Amino acid sequence: MEIESSPYDQPEVIDVDPTVHAHITSLVSALGGPDHSLPDQRYVLGDDALACLKDLKRWLKAYDEKLNRLDVARIIAKTSLVTDDILQILTEWEASRAGCTMNEFRIALACVELLVPLTWPIRLEGLRNTMETNKHKPHIEQAQRSYKLSIINHPTKKVLQAVACIALPSISLTHRERTPRDEGIIRLVLYFFRNIAMIETVADSILDEGRTAVILAFAQQSIFDLINALGSGVSDLLKGIDLQLLELVFHMVKGIDPDTLHCNSSESFINKQTRSSWLRLENGSESKSRATATRHNRFDTMTSLVVADKTRLTVSGQRALEGSGSAMDKLDGLKMWRRPAGGFRRTNDDLVKPTLISGDAQKALAIFVDEFLGSAFNPLCISIRKEIERESDRVEDHHEEQFLYLVFWFLSAELARQRSTPNTSHGFALVAGMLDQQSLVTITKLLRTAVESRHMRKLGYAMHCFKQIIMLTSAMSGNDDETNKEIADNMISRLFYEETTLDLLASLPNVLHGASISLMTACCDLLYVVLKVLEAYSNHDARLYIRGKRKRSRKQKLSNSPRVGIHDKGYTVQSSDEDDNIARQQSKERSFEFSRFERKFFTQNCIDMFRSVLATYDDLSDQQIKRIISFFHRIFFKREEEVLLYRLDFMLVLRRCLDPREGISLSNSARKEVELFMRHYVRKLAKALEERPALYVELSFTKMPDTLFFLKYGHDEEKQLKRKREKTVPVDNTGDSGSDVNDGHDAMGITDDKSDSDVVEGTNDGGDTSDVDGDADEGDKRKRWGKTARMSSSKKSKKRSQKPRAKTDDQSPPPKRPKPSKLYLSKEYITDSDVDDDEVGVLPPDSEMVVEHGEMDGAFARGTMRGDIGDHTDRSENGRDADDGDSNIGYGLDDSDNNSSESDSSSRIGT
Repeated sequence: MEIESSPYDQPEVIDVDPTVHAHITSLVSALGGPDHSLPDQRYVLGDDALACLKDLKRWLKAYDEKLNRLDVARIIAKTSLVTDDILQILTEWEASRAGCTMNEFRIALACVELLVPLTWPIRLEGLRNTMETNKHKPHIEQAQRSYKLSIINHPTKKVLQAVACIALPSISLTHRERTPRDEGIIRLVLYFFRNIAMIETVADSILDEGRTAVILAFAQQSIFDLINALGSGVSDLLKGIDLQLLELVFHMVKGIDPDTLHCNSSESFINKQTRSSWLRLENGSESKSRATATRHNRFDTMTSLVVADKTRLTVSGQRALEGSGSAMDKLDGLKMWRRPAGGFRRTNDDLVKPTLISGDAQKALAIFVDEFLGSAFNPLCISIRKEIERESDRVEDHHEEQFLYLVFWFLSAELARQRSTPNTSHGFALVAGMLDQQSLVTITKLLRTAVESRHMRKLGYAMHCFKQIIMLTSAMSGNDDETNKEIADNMISRLFYEETTLDLLASLPNVLHGASISLMTACCDLLYVVLKVLEAYSNHDARLYIRGKRKRSRKQKLSNSPRVGIHDKGYTVQSSDEDDNIARQQSKERSFEFSRFERKFFTQNCIDMFRSVLATYDDLSDQQIKRIISFFHRIFFKREEEVLLYRLDFMLVLRRCLDPREGISLSNSARKEVELFMRHYVRKLAKALEERPALYVELSFTKMPDTLFFLKYGHDEEKQLKRKREKTVPVDNTGDSGSDVNDGHDAMGITDDKSDSDVVEGTNDGGDTSDVDGDADEGDKRKRWGKTARMSSSKKSKKRSQKPRAKTDDQSPPPKRPKPSKLYLSKEYITDSDVDDDEVGVLPPDSEMVVEHGEMDGAFARGTMRGDIGDHTDRSENGRDADDGDSNIGYGLDDSDNNSSESDSSSRIGT
């Protein structure tokens, strides 16, 4: 006799342990089943149904979670535990829950405790990603999708309602009467709803059937009412469930366009969402309809194309007869994809993809959003914001992302509702919890931390949230109510009060260089809104002030430098006053200059980002295309920085946008804006190429800052060069007197002014510089001066030697090192306007001041002293020699500089 194969003996589960497989299947069979002896064949529980459910829960926790395996979940997926047993138990309990016993309530609760881990999303990261988990993951994900469809499409339509009723006894208790077990039951129910909303289904059409079914099921079974009730009391009555509500609402509304929630009833939601997709196919369908079928279609065709580089391409088939574009498309279709050598680069930078739902689901979601804004939005967001501020351990990175997205989404929904029904009594009070000072600071902080940590997905949500706050503020300023206008002005002044926030916004194009298109699109929208609002406020009567760091001067830094003391034990200490001065951040307020802030975005990275986003015009809305063209219009026409846009890649993108076959549709309102910009762009480019032919070369490259002025005006920019101070040459006075080094030439670099120098008096050898003829050559003067200086130095070194060493026959006397020369400073080279006499120690006119060697080096380095090397200073009665005008030489200077005034030299000496 043949034994039929059991559904449990399938080849998909042969890799699990047979013992575990036997235990799980026996527990499932002992739980219960339909009684075929009864007329209605209702489901009958086993004798130990509660114990079986608890044992299955222990197996999931002890084997799968602790051992990091998915064997138990894989075995349960191949049984009918969820679809035939648990769902039947819950629906029957909900029908008779008015008179149910405590044991029946515990069985229903055990079913929910088993459903939550079975529907929990699988996240394999780090050490959890093993061979065993990857082996079972696709089968478990497929089983979870079947669980979701069975729960939502159950014939009774009461599974979700039954799960919600399990939490009602705990919710009805007061905050003081509620135990940790009751709070755990509420969180368990919310996790179950979160898992149902989070499980993604495979869609065969443009509609997300899974999301549509979930929204309709939540609306029919009053789950939306439960969410609003829990969200309204999350701040004081129901604490600790804010993050679970955040995740649930996030997965309900993510990807859905909030602007379409309040569209007119006569216009279908699907038509509004897919209109742009149909318009993009308009021109393509018209061109394809021209190629009608004829009797020649059954014959083959060979078409030869010659491309720009004289390369000949051959295309087969009659599709090439439609045009060169069709031929190139066929060649592109024949290309084979090859895996990159470095493998795949997995990134999670992409934001939420757009999601389409049906019209009925859209209406149900619109009702829920209106009720959520009126009751639960402010308490829930304020509670989560406080958790983020205190850096609670409960808050994770994905919670911050979901918080930012939720704030952005509901602010957008509020704006859409205001446009559809402007005459509302509450105004913008429904979202006031996210418009106060603390919320603005928190959102700005999350934006800054995302930039610093390069967390791209969080950065994208933060940019969306920041942009929506600015748009809401702009809508409030345009309202007729004076109170709303004052609130909007105050919010703008607080948002952009810190200069660091403006610098952060200006750095976004550099941070997002090379990021995904969705992130760059979000950045383009944000920058457009910021520039638009700040430009409007700069032209407004009310001035905008910003606070930036005060630039401290060098003298202030030296005077405020901390005085560090040495403790007895060896470590340094500082006084409390000095520590306070260091910790105090000095700042100042100044008026906001929009043109200065605007020029920060006229960079190549920012232009590349806008150009890359415009290249994906198929995925952009009409409003986004207009915003990008408006930014280019700002650069090209408003600020006349057209040289930045004279690039081949930019012209190719514009050409693709206006292509009659694959470009922007003719019915699109944004196409007219692109055509108008392209017309003026080509006109100016032709004129610039005619005036400056160098642009023909520069079109292929990014523009360097040094060449921008030349390409714009046709000539180099005239720069005012500052005259640099001449460097002093150090003098080596420790050399031998008889060396061949020309000490006179070294001494020439000492003086750096053009005034008269002191006259060096020679010794008994006849080396007096006053005998030098005024008409002598300058080279002879320098040589004689150097010779005189060497002779005088040598003579004096011999006189100062007191005890010469005794010579030996085989040893010559060691060379004598002369004492460093003295420097004489005369008062006639210092004016009263430079420094005081006490500061430089200038002696009276009849006396001389001797400067030691160490002080002389320091004075020469500072440029505060000049003089000549020698033994004595011989002066005339008037302080100058008779031949001073002819014989004195400005050492170290050119001949052209000898006629400068004495006051000029004195000012340089003083410095």
